[in-house]
Amino acid sequence: MKKLYLEHTKLIELKGYIQTNLELYKSDESWLGQELSVPSSNSAQLKVTDLKKRSADDLDNAIRIYTYYKDLPYTLASDQNYWTLLTHTEYWQFMRERWPIEEAQGDPVEFIKTRYFFGQKGMYRNGLSRLWWYVELTYDEALADPYEYTKLLLEDQDLAGQTIENKYLSRNKVAMRALFEMLDYVGKQQEAGTIQMLTGKERRNLVRDTAQYFNLSGAVEIWDILSPKEAKEKLTLWVNAYLKDIGVYIPQKAF
Repeated sequence: MKKLYLEHTKLIELKGYIQTNLELYKSDESWLGQELSVPSSNSAQLKVTDLKKRSADDLDNAIRIYTYYKDLPYTLASDQNYWTLLTHTEYWQFMRERWPIEEAQGDPVEFIKTRYFFGQKGMYRNGLSRLWWYVELTYDEALADPYEYTKLLLEDQDLAGQTIENKYLSRNKVAMRALFEMLDYVGKQQEAGTIQMLTGKERRNLVRDTAQYFNLSGAVEIWDILSPKEAKEKLTLWVNAYLKDIGVYIPQKAF
């Protein structure tokens, strides 16, 4: 039977010896895969086609890994032992291309902890589990394109991280859906010339402030009990007032 996760003692050993094993993380071959007889088979066929922009295939890879592991139970989807085994063995070649230690910014040990294990941000920063969770939290079979919100999320890597790592949003699908519908609404307002094009900073501030609104309003009214329609209407009222406050509405000419 295929090995599903690392024994916890092995996980502790690996994490404790990252500094000692730094050179092994530069190897084209997985030393752990050889030790455990787990080949680097890349079952989900993840790829990196642009080494100058390694995030270019994140959307495609997120859909691929989610499709392959669609029935993954949450107990495994949030398990460090499970994803650590995959990053170090079956998807070693992909990890070397997507998250090469040679390009780590800052402390390489912390980089490895974050991308090859679970770091401070847990499953939302791991090189594989982040892709799976991007889709899990945005996939909606009720839409004509079930990946519509996934695509919206991954248009901006900073925005994706900011959204997925927000503890309140990532645990509440009603709030998450309302957020994406709000972003779609704002996009249509921009296309129609009703509001100015938001800068990257303004867009990130909008998501940050929306998350804060969810957190504060959630203390009074639990978003889980709202229907998608009610959540959308509630958030649309708030975002219209927000856009007015930051002064992005374009004055319309009188005819």
